[in-house]
Amino acid sequence: MAVVKVKKVYLIAHDSMRETLVKVLQKNGLLHIANLKKELSETELEEVLKEFEPDSKEIDLMLSKVNFTLDFLADFAEKKKGFLSGLMGEKTEVEPSKFENIQDKVNLEKIYEECESFEGRLNVIETGLNKLEATRNELKPWMPLDIKFMDIGETKRAVFLIGQVASLNFNKLQVELEETVPESVLEMISKDFQYVYVLGIYLKDRSDEVSQILNKYGFQVTSFENLDDAPEEEAAEIAEQIGKLREEKETIIKRVKDMMSLKSDLIVLRDYLENVKNRVKVQLNFAKTDKAFMLEGWIHEEDVSSLENEISKFTDEIDLTFTEPKEDENPPVTLKNNKWFTPFEIVTKLYGFPRYKELDPTPYLAPFFVVFFGICIGDVGYGLVLTLASLWLRKKLQVSETIKGFLLLFVYGGIASMVAGALTGSWFTIETKSLPSILRKMIVLEPLKDPVAFLIFCFIFGFIHLLFGIVLEMYDNFRKGRWIEGIFKEGSKLVFLPGIVILIVQMLAGGVLPQALSSAGKWMAIVGAILIVWFTEPSAKSIFGRIGNGVYGLYGMTSFIGDTISYSRLMALGMATFLIGWGINIIGGIAKDMIPFVGFIVMAIILVVGHLFNLVINLISAFVHPARLQYVEFFGKFFEGGGHSFQPFAIEAKDLVFKEPELARKVRPEDNSR
Repeated sequence: MAVVKVKKVYLIAHDSMRETLVKVLQKNGLLHIANLKKELSETELEEVLKEFEPDSKEIDLMLSKVNFTLDFLADFAEKKKGFLSGLMGEKTEVEPSKFENIQDKVNLEKIYEECESFEGRLNVIETGLNKLEATRNELKPWMPLDIKFMDIGETKRAVFLIGQVASLNFNKLQVELEETVPESVLEMISKDFQYVYVLGIYLKDRSDEVSQILNKYGFQVTSFENLDDAPEEEAAEIAEQIGKLREEKETIIKRVKDMMSLKSDLIVLRDYLENVKNRVKVQLNFAKTDKAFMLEGWIHEEDVSSLENEISKFTDEIDLTFTEPKEDENPPVTLKNNKWFTPFEIVTKLYGFPRYKELDPTPYLAPFFVVFFGICIGDVGYGLVLTLASLWLRKKLQVSETIKGFLLLFVYGGIASMVAGALTGSWFTIETKSLPSILRKMIVLEPLKDPVAFLIFCFIFGFIHLLFGIVLEMYDNFRKGRWIEGIFKEGSKLVFLPGIVILIVQMLAGGVLPQALSSAGKWMAIVGAILIVWFTEPSAKSIFGRIGNGVYGLYGMTSFIGDTISYSRLMALGMATFLIGWGINIIGGIAKDMIPFVGFIVMAIILVVGHLFNLVINLISAFVHPARLQYVEFFGKFFEGGGHSFQPFAIEAKDLVFKEPELARKVRPEDNSR
């Protein structure tokens, strides 16, 4: 239960071995590679170092083609239904041998060209169909017209035109046109709720007069420049063209769906190319001379012999050196805890990694986090639902280890919620007096009946949490050989703070505490205060500086009051969960009594939806607020942070699951899901 020990690695080899060696390192996934050029840029090697910028343009082009092809095929794939299907990332099982040789198996250029051709033709077909459908819709009002479009226009003496006018204006237009230009005809072809579609015929030498009248009533001339035959004939031809295009579209779609069998190979190829690209990118961290290259990295101490064995299988002409981390270095960090504490690493990582020589806070925050979580939810029914749902999702979903860790964290929290609910009498937030007697006998504290006792319990538990942080700081000092600082600087707080608490309790509730305990509290406060003043800054240059800093340190102890009060949020969240759920039960009961026939169904809907909503909302709070208590109140007592994670140069399988267990183990876990 600590930060994994590492060693620094220096590797020097002939440049001809570089690409093969990079493949070996990636396959074994043991080495965290650092940027050596940054470290060497100001040394005596600067003159012989060369810029090493591998070209990844070809790989980027191939990746873009694979991504285009997969995106194109995805548009024609059957969509997975259901909420869980949306959560589940698509995973493809693959044999390691297939992964290594996938580039030879897949004819990417041919597949890409076919998909690009299909996409282009489908776009043309879609554009053509849209135009034809638009033209067919425009023709619908003109279907009764038995004149060919090619005959509409001007002759030597007459003008034929078609157009539309607002229904309200048609009769007025017709009357005025007949009165003003008797040598004209305005024939209705069809009409709808807004327009009348008409055929107009008039003498050519009366065009100016007719145009003025038409414009007066908002007449809109219609033209079909690319159509020659009568509307009915043109519509039949358009329908035939639409049929042909749709048939061609279906043929292409069928051919695309026949290509779906290539999808899994393309997914494998994409991950393979991403790893090839990573092999190119990692070499940007190398330093290079005329004939050799150098790399620097970190490796877990337990993996040193494994790396040496793998390198020796490859060649003996490589200089491999291992050293201990220097005092001023901050090596990458890997947290290692037993299976019970591993899920709580998520809480630590959300805050940040510890520095290499710092305590891993994970096992120490775990029990407090679970208890805080349980208090916030504080209901047997909610805890049971959360536990069962989390266990089911862990089994059902194919997700990353990080997500599985979150779900296991909720399992622990659900169990703690059930315990807290049983001790406080909350069973699906049913009113306590309605519970069976056997359940009421389990109650230790009812928050609604005695909120002050519940608040005091939260304060006591929070104060213990804070003191434990001081104990961890003391232990860390002992671990680093700082015995005087651990005993007197941190020990003085462990004497002073409990003494002050005893005095405060005696002051607020005089006579409750035994006289001996009150006296002990007074002397603990006095002795602790003196020790804090004297040992806060023992390295001060003058006694006045030492005492001044000590008094300021003693004043800083007042922050513990605010820190302790922060734990009142546990009481607020725990009571909020119960009160909201209680209100939902009351609303459900009212619905059942007031709505005839279907009242029971309405009540069931209200209860299910309402309690699920209450659980989800409070689940967020039950994670966020206990985490905040760890980060702000607890970590501030002993934890500095500032470390960075150990990221081995390894195969990254975002969409793949390797069938070979040994290789699957070496896949970088942070990138094992998309």
